[in-house]
Amino acid sequence: MTKILLTLFSLALVLGQTYGNIQCGTDVIPKVMSCGGFILGDDAKPSQACCVGLQDLAKTAAASQTDRKDICLCFKAAMQGAKVKYDKAKQLPDLCHFTPFMPLEPNPDCSK
Repeated sequence: MTKILLTLFSLALVLGQTYGNIQCGTDVIPKVMSCGGFILGDDAKPSQACCVGLQDLAKTAAASQTDRKDICLCFKAAMQGAKVKYDKAKQLPDLCHFTPFMPLEPNPDCSK
């Protein structure tokens, strides 16, 4: 529980950041907050809300390279210091049925 609270605090620090047209606090983080139990905790599978949010972000990322980069930068900032279980995060595209729009790793290259 402490890990999740620390991660939520870290996410709160990111909320005010803006990358281009994408705002972390309003356009990205709210769509993936429900993924925390899976990628940070012990949930066996991601929630429906998590999958819907990721599918929506994948559509946005597919439509614009600039938006894809901005979403990636937001995730990169949010994941710093978080105890993300990357082995579980890498399962999200298959479990939630979306095309990955960024590398799911500790220090993703957002330039691509």
